[in-house]
Amino acid sequence: MSIFKIQKKDGNKKVQSSKTKQQASRTVQELLDIRGIENNIITNTNRCKYYIRIAPKNINILTNEFLLNEILNLKAVLNLSDSIEILVVDKVERLEDNKNYIIDLINNSTDEVTRMLLERDLQGLKQLESEKGSSREFYIIVPFKTEDSQSKQAVSNIQQVLEERGFTVLSCDKKVLKNMLQVYLERNFSGEIIKDFDI
Repeated sequence: MSIFKIQKKDGNKKVQSSKTKQQASRTVQELLDIRGIENNIITNTNRCKYYIRIAPKNINILTNEFLLNEILNLKAVLNLSDSIEILVVDKVERLEDNKNYIIDLINNSTDEVTRMLLERDLQGLKQLESEKGSSREFYIIVPFKTEDSQSKQAVSNIQQVLEERGFTVLSCDKKVLKNMLQVYLERNFSGEIIKDFDI
């Protein structure tokens, strides 16, 4: 089941007066207080949150000196605003297209050796998909009440400081945010493209 919105089948029926029935008919989207998702932004009732996705660094190979430097770089970013939030979630990689492509090749192949090798590739992809929960994605979240020139400038400043301090800023479009919510709220690592409506 998708986490975003449950569309009522009986949308044309009269609104029922019972408070319990009204609560039961609320959408998942309303319960999570998600008014909209667009590139980099999730809108709630009272504010918007701008998501900046950054690539993680392998701190296991850094010396103590470099690790301290990374902490200071992150501190410099966090000092730009007192409302910055950090979100770390398990990473999901979408391998469904790759799997479907290999399945098509298997179905269309007439050579037994080729089919056997493709089936091994498919098993490898499935194993990779089951192990991918160990990696992480990092988000810097900038909340603001309205999307105006001041909030855009604040986000631009944070992105600029991130890049100046050696952080790699990745794209964070609507599909990335939906997948992140799917992992964060449902622990769903399927990587499937999720729809905005359940039914």
